[in-house]
Amino acid sequence: MAPLTHADISIRAHIDNPNPWVREEVLLTVEVVDDRSIIEQTTVPWAPPGVSLRPLHATEERIQTAEGIRILRRQHWAIMPLYAGGLTLQAPTIDLRVTGQGRLSLTPDALKLNARALNPLLPADVPVSVLQLKLAPPPAAVPRGRPFNVNFSILGSGLSVRGLRHWLDESLRSTGDLRIYPPDIRLIDNIDPTQPLLQQADVRLTFESQASGQLTLPSLILPYVNPQDGSIQHATLPASSMRIEHPLWLALRPWLPWAAGLALFIVTILGSWRIAHPRWQAAKQRRAWLRALQAADSPKALRQIWQHIPATPRAQTLTQQLDAACYGSQPISATAFSALKARLIEHCLRL
Repeated sequence: MAPLTHADISIRAHIDNPNPWVREEVLLTVEVVDDRSIIEQTTVPWAPPGVSLRPLHATEERIQTAEGIRILRRQHWAIMPLYAGGLTLQAPTIDLRVTGQGRLSLTPDALKLNARALNPLLPADVPVSVLQLKLAPPPAAVPRGRPFNVNFSILGSGLSVRGLRHWLDESLRSTGDLRIYPPDIRLIDNIDPTQPLLQQADVRLTFESQASGQLTLPSLILPYVNPQDGSIQHATLPASSMRIEHPLWLALRPWLPWAAGLALFIVTILGSWRIAHPRWQAAKQRRAWLRALQAADSPKALRQIWQHIPATPRAQTLTQQLDAACYGSQPISATAFSALKARLIEHCLRL
């Protein structure tokens, strides 16, 4: 198809697949080659009969031609034929405002489509595109009696929220212990510049279980038509499992390691106290005895303190010497008293 031109500006349109199935999206591209004189470019609104239209992203790039550097502007649409048979598709008109030439309108040549018929018994909401299902990691445990979400995405083309909701409702049915809420579906276009027709449907499924234990969510089966041969195939999302637990236990469980660490710390402190406390008490008592022995100024004062100190085999000699100093016929000298007192203090230090 020869491109239509005006001055150094040209326009052409092409379709990537002129023989699609009914309800199979094809890519319509309108290209405008600009000699860098276009100031403004707009697309005249259009609604071609017999097809469903979905606008896609536009691109712009610099190219090298025999005439020099040009700007190539591409606009894309997803075209879905709704009826079988031949179809003449008139691509949209492009309005331009050009430097030195005012406003121009360029219309590319009409295109031909030949839509192939599908099985007439096939439901109208089955997409004619290979579907890919990707499940986000589900939670390992969820609370009983409270809603929780499971997210997954659907990749394909020609998707519709109504059609996906219909097939999800067919795959998911509430049971006695498991309640399934209506799915939340968000359709996203233009997710991959290299695949303009590709769409992504982000699906959020909400469940609520009334029973504790291991829960296995049902698998998902979505039908689609393979564009290669028109056969009906199925995309499957395997069943996933998780634990249903009491909400209080689920809320407390993250704190259990901290509680265990605190309990271990307390037990360690108590054990250390039980071991260290008697020794501390003995050391305290020994210091009291030492102070009393050092303050004693007579054998009888030493004897009153000594009777509270635990007796040992080594202390028998000291006890006899202390008794002799207290009850002997001859009073003990100051030097002997100091020596006896020093031996008593030394014995107390060894306890």
